[in-house]
Parts: sequence; C-alpha cells; structure tokens
Amino acid sequence: MVTIYDIARKSGFSPTTVSKALNDYPDISASTKSKIRAVARELGYTPNSSARALATSKSWLIGILYNEDLGLGIRHPHFSEIIEKFKERIEKAGYELIFIGNRIGERHNSVYEHCRYRGVDGVFIANAPDIEGIQGLLNSQIPCVASEPVADSITCILSDNVEGSKRAVDYLFSLGHRRVAHIAGPVNAFSSQERINGYMMSVRAHNTDYPDGIIEVADQFNFKSGYLAMQRLLDLPEPPTALFCASDLMACGAIAAARERGLYIPEDLSIIGFDDIEIAAYVVPSLTTVRQNRAAIGQACAETLLKMLDGTNTTPEKVRIPTQLIIRNSCRRYSG
Repeated sequence: MVTIYDIARKSGFSPTTVSKALNDYPDISASTKSKIRAVARELGYTPNSSARALATSKSWLIGILYNEDLGLGIRHPHFSEIIEKFKERIEKAGYELIFIGNRIGERHNSVYEHCRYRGVDGVFIANAPDIEGIQGLLNSQIPCVASEPVADSITCILSDNVEGSKRAVDYLFSLGHRRVAHIAGPVNAFSSQERINGYMMSVRAHNTDYPDGIIEVADQFNFKSGYLAMQRLLDLPEPPTALFCASDLMACGAIAAARERGLYIPEDLSIIGFDDIEIAAYVVPSLTTVRQNRAAIGQACAETLLKMLDGTNTTPEKVRIPTQLIIRNSCRRYSG
C-alpha cells in the first residue's frame, strides 16, 4: 500500500509537507499541493480516512442538509448543480460528504444529534427545513453555511431574488402587458417571499389597477404545483395575459395547463420562469427565465465553509449573487 513516505521520496518533499498538502493545510502553497497531489495520483495513493481522522482530530466529513418537504431535495435541478459545485471544491480539500434530510429527526432526537452522531466537521444547509427542527444545529459550535437565510448567525450565499424577479416582471410590462400574475412558491420558503417582493415592486411601480398583485401560491416548486396554480388563474373572471413563475418547473406546468385550455404560448399568454435549469432552453416554446449562477453559489458556500474549518474568523453575512434575465421565445408583445 502506498504511504505518504512513498510520496515524499518520489516528490522530494518531507513527509510532514506531504501530509499537510494532502490534508489541504493553509500554510502549504497551492503549487506545492498540486505537485504532491499529482505524485499521489501517479502512485495510486488512497488516504486512510480513519488514520487521518485520528491524526487531525477531525472526521473529514461534511454534512449536506436539505429539505424533503417542498420539492427542493437534492434531485431538484437547481440545487443539484449547487451541491455538485460545492462537492467539487470540498472534495478537492480532502473532505467527504454525507447527506442529511430534514426527516432524519424522525430517527434521531434532532438534526443536531444526528450531526454529532456522525461527527461532521461542518454542515452545508442547501435549503432550509423548518427552522425549529434545526435550531439545535444553529445554536451549536458546528460551522455552518447556507444557500438560503436561516439565521443571522449563519453566513448565507444566495441569488438576488428580489432584483431578478423585478427585472422579469418589468420586462413583461415593457411588452405592453397590463395584467401580470405571479405563481409563487410555498410561503414558508424564503426565496418565495423574496420573489413575491420583487414581483410586487414592479406591479406597484407600473400603476396597475391591482396594487396587491395577482398571486397564486403553489404548494411546491414543481411541475404539478405550477399546473394547478395556472388552472386557478385561468378560472378568474379576468385571467392574466402574462405570468411570472417562481421556478422553471412551475412555468412548465403552467404552460401545460394553458395548452389544455386551448391557449398558445406566447400568442395568448407570455410566461417567464426562474432558475434557468437545462430543460428551459428545450421546452417548446423555449422559456424566458431568470438565470441563477448556481456554480458561483456552490463554490462560494464551499470556500466560506473551508475558511471556517481552517479557523478563519468570518463575520456572518448575506452574499447576494447577481441573476440574469435570459430572453427566449415564451414572451411576446401584447397586442390587446
């Protein structure tokens, strides 16, 4: 079995330097780490996680906490990419990942107790379950970072939901639409509230006759919820001519519901989504949407957590990643 001493002989560095490089210590330069890791790969070195944990008093495990109740689990296209980018950076630093669904509390006293049981060094809250269910974790000494606000004491990296939503709705008004509705996500999701805020800012800025908005709240961020919400909107005495949805999957569901009623997109109804998941470019018509920079979110979450694990003092903050309106074929100018 290849050891760090074999790598030291081959690379010309001391065993101590090799060990620090493989464990991503901050006092080893990036170029030295790169050289040592190249030799380690060449020799087929596989680290012994148990021995490494004993040597460093760390488990080298990072927990990923996700919500299983809002259609936002790890299979959701938006969060899967954030998690993938987070995973790439964390594994490069030598850590392994375990996934922690919010229902783990049904098998343990709490999410916090499960994290202690698994001995994780830190936790990435990919999307927040009910805050009460993770309060023990938030109050603990386990370093945490989130991609959705969970507490003032936890650094959060997220998209600029408000500005992105406002820009999308402003675009619909710029096309001459006067009756613009919103299919919102679940009310207990922070991103839903922010996207509602962005929608309302635009509605009020355009002096409509519906200052409280035309809002249908969906149960989840998925296709079915968008489909059902669109049916309710189309049953209104005066249906909207344009629609902003809180996710692309909801927008796809809304398109399906509209087609069942004999409506054409965008001839009869303009629709904008949020996320820019891969399918958005391939549905018919291709979906105009608000693109989230998922790679930047995942990378920033990983970098922040690694700094905390290295002992760097970080001030809790909300970091907002800019969004981009991607114009495709699901919107057109309103001819009235």
